[in-house]
Amino acid sequence: MTTRTAALLLVLSATPCFGGVFFEYETRDSTQSGGEADVIHTMVDGNRIKIDVTGPRGADADMIYRGDRSEMIAVNHPEQNYVVIDEAMIAEISQRLAGIEAEMKKALENVPPEQRAMMEEMMRQRMPAMPAAQAMPTYTVVKTGESGEQNGYPCDKFEIRRDGTLSQTVWVTDLDNVDGASDAVAAFEDFGDFIAEIQAALPDFAQESSVGGHAYEHLDELGGFPVVTIDHAGDGSVIAESRLLNSKSQAFEAGTFEPPANYERMQLMR
Repeated sequence: MTTRTAALLLVLSATPCFGGVFFEYETRDSTQSGGEADVIHTMVDGNRIKIDVTGPRGADADMIYRGDRSEMIAVNHPEQNYVVIDEAMIAEISQRLAGIEAEMKKALENVPPEQRAMMEEMMRQRMPAMPAAQAMPTYTVVKTGESGEQNGYPCDKFEIRRDGTLSQTVWVTDLDNVDGASDAVAAFEDFGDFIAEIQAALPDFAQESSVGGHAYEHLDELGGFPVVTIDHAGDGSVIAESRLLNSKSQAFEAGTFEPPANYERMQLMR
């Protein structure tokens, strides 16, 4: 063994690790026939979360949430870069959109009412980031009264409705039934609050059907931990289904919740 190799092994053996929880999920896209399911690995340590997806439809990317820094990191492995979304960026986006809207209103002050709506639509088409006057979606969580076993866990069935229309069906078990769930739930709730900040700053983002309706954003109302989550289209048909396979306590290396050191940080705002 060379001196360099021995030194490397010593460094690796001394790499700090952190205790946390590892969750493994299987998800299937109902719009695709047959094929292998995607596997989602979710790692939680304190108020830090990392999510990666592997499989035929899994993007080669990671999502990292750093509650200790109030930021979300989107890692793009093929391009070897990443983007950081933090509170400062959210505030900047909100200010820019408010400025665009103010400029639009000023430009339309002298436009006859019969032409104003047409010009507003034309300006929005040229500037897609401009916020439209849309009400924030309203979500309600309903306990159906149905119960049963899902993946070995005793569960109660809930429905999450978006503006009265079924968005998700969720089978929920008590936190004590899932190893590490009690330790991880606070991180998911914190992440939900962070997403709510983005919703408030970006009206178009808030209108996306995948935003606001996820079970982890309603853990207080669900009163437990989601085992099965079924996404529905507007007509009630099933779009996708995700199932908790297992969970375990696990120690994570120090760099788990950071993008690779050799990746380039990209700026979302120019």
